[in-house]
Amino acid sequence: MTPWLAIGAVALISFAFKAVGPAVLGDRELPPRARSVIALLAPALLAAFVVVNVVGAGWRDLDPTMVAGLAAVPALRLCRAPLPVAILGAVVVTALLRLVTG
Repeated sequence: MTPWLAIGAVALISFAFKAVGPAVLGDRELPPRARSVIALLAPALLAAFVVVNVVGAGWRDLDPTMVAGLAAVPALRLCRAPLPVAILGAVVVTALLRLVTG
C-alpha cells in the first residue's frame, strides 16, 4: 500500500507544481536547464519506485532473474527495439532464466 501512497503523493505534488507554475511565472519561461531537470524528475521517480518494488526494502527480496529481465529492456531499446518488443523481451528473459534455474 505504501508505494501507491507515494505514487499518489508524487502525482499530487506534480499537479500542484504544474498548476502553481503559470500563476507564479506568468508569461515568463523557465530556463532550458530548469525545464530539462523538471522533465527528468518523473521518469527518475518511476525508476526508483520500480527498483524499490523489485529488490524490496534493504535488498532482501532481490530476485536476480527479474533484475536480468529488467536489464533486457534498456539493452533492447539500445538496439532500437520498440517498447512493446522490449517489454516482451524482458518477460521472455525472466521466464527462461526462471526455467533454467528451477
